[in-house]
Amino acid sequence: MAYWIIPVQEDFWETIFSTNIYGYNKENIKQYVKKDDGIIFYVNKYYAKKYGGKFVGIYKVVSDWFVDNTILFPEEKIKNKPIYIYRIKLEKIIVGECASKDIIEKVHFIEDKYQFSKYLRNVPANLKRPVPLIDVQLIEQCLRESIFI
Repeated sequence: MAYWIIPVQEDFWETIFSTNIYGYNKENIKQYVKKDDGIIFYVNKYYAKKYGGKFVGIYKVVSDWFVDNTILFPEEKIKNKPIYIYRIKLEKIIVGECASKDIIEKVHFIEDKYQFSKYLRNVPANLKRPVPLIDVQLIEQCLRESIFI
């Protein structure tokens, strides 16, 4: 089992959160993210109103990749055509809000703290490398601290 960081736009995150489905527009994602892997979602700052610059959830991949042409994601609805057709089903492990700035100095996967944004872009992020378990635990703890009961 590997853990991957997947950066998304805020409206895309809202669809993932409500459907437990992630979609991507390129088939090469299959060589990285596999069934039983974990995904850490990070919301990009661009166009974000609430979650920009934050880790927002950790999910488990519970299906193999499949092709689905159903219009589901915001950009698909705007263009009225399927774009993110390579999809997987997910199971929530934890959802919350963890500002990247709050843990940047603690995580190991961000080797160059002055250029941290290069580790939080592309799919999968972290230069297409899995995230070390110690960092997954740190992000999970940060997410847990954001949950109010």
